[in-house]
Amino acid sequence: MKAILSVFFLFVFFSDITAQESDTLQNQSTYRRAWDAAIENGKITPEERALLDIMVESLLLSADSSSVWEQRWMPRFDKPLDQSGRWPLVLQNIAIGSGLYGWGIPYVLHAENDRWFVGGVMVSAGGAFYLTYKYTRDMEMTHARTQMMRYGSLLGLRYGAGLNQLLDLDSGDGEKTETLWVWMLMASVPAGHYGGEYLFDKYDPTNGQAWAWTMWTGVTGVTARLIYNVINEAPDNTYGVEYDKWEKNRTAIELLSYPLGVYYGYRLTHEKQYTFGDALMLIQGWGYGYFNTMMLQSILFDSGDDDTFLMVAGLGAAGSALAYDHYIQHDDFTFGQSTLMLLGSASGTFFGFGTAILLDVTDKEPMLTMALAGYGAGTWFTRKILDVKADGSLAQHSSTQMSLSPTIIPSLGSDEKVTLIPGIGLNITFK
Repeated sequence: MKAILSVFFLFVFFSDITAQESDTLQNQSTYRRAWDAAIENGKITPEERALLDIMVESLLLSADSSSVWEQRWMPRFDKPLDQSGRWPLVLQNIAIGSGLYGWGIPYVLHAENDRWFVGGVMVSAGGAFYLTYKYTRDMEMTHARTQMMRYGSLLGLRYGAGLNQLLDLDSGDGEKTETLWVWMLMASVPAGHYGGEYLFDKYDPTNGQAWAWTMWTGVTGVTARLIYNVINEAPDNTYGVEYDKWEKNRTAIELLSYPLGVYYGYRLTHEKQYTFGDALMLIQGWGYGYFNTMMLQSILFDSGDDDTFLMVAGLGAAGSALAYDHYIQHDDFTFGQSTLMLLGSASGTFFGFGTAILLDVTDKEPMLTMALAGYGAGTWFTRKILDVKADGSLAQHSSTQMSLSPTIIPSLGSDEKVTLIPGIGLNITFK
């Protein structure tokens, strides 16, 4: 889009403007064509706005008249709200509403009858649906926005649980702390939700960028926790004061690592064109890297410390994700292609294990070696048969479409009478 605007700008800049009066029909037409090109995707980026402002000055247009044109043309190019990611957010909030607030609110109110907890769970589920429905009714709810809100809520819940541990609010000593830790959890979810929404509004990631960004944030927390276990060895007594202090320090390190994960995750992803399938490739790269590194260590080393073993596996997983990132940098995977890569790699691993069993290989080292070889062969062959292309449009639009709709299911009873059962139809379409 910026290239198109740049062409318009260069054309205007080097043309011979002979008319000296402003707001001519020809200049208006030129500016309008540039505006049409910029608004084609439904929004004006800061770079496009800067080029349009330069055109206003070059065409000798007044700022007031250009604003009038934009207000007049905007309704013609105003696209319907993209709410494809609305239903996952509603579903998530129903789960959180019933799973946390449903019992949490009666708990902090010191309800003693079980009916308040059962009823609270049900009422919270319905209330979460209505409130989320109202909140998102007039909002652009893409899958990217939903992912940022979803992960923000979950990360907020992790901070709430971590702060409860650091402040000893989950000890249950006394009536005050018995309820304060639940208040902390209930407050942390909307705080995290707002943080995710703020980051989305500020940086406007695509769906693939949002998933890759949040993945690196989570990887940072997991890796920091594994490294801490090696650097600071756990006390032998797992129930003493020293162990409690050790656990608190580990939680503090993990919570401090998440902002670093947000920062470096953004640095790793914001300039790259990720599809949703690309993000899934990074996630499976981390997962396969974790287990492959464990198998490789088992082949090379006979014994070792468990914490070191897991830390090396975590570092290997992060390195594998970076390797996958380089592996797919010139391709745009769809959801279906990424899923096939996942299945191909897993099938190759199983094929290696199965071959070792058929050949009556009982030693650990050759069996794991054959499994690793099977993983590599499965990944390579699957990638060779897939026709993965560089398709920039996939980065802007989700390649997966999902919808929920009410339906009626006919059922034939024992008395041979047909009864109608209400149900929900799930339709999933992906490339």
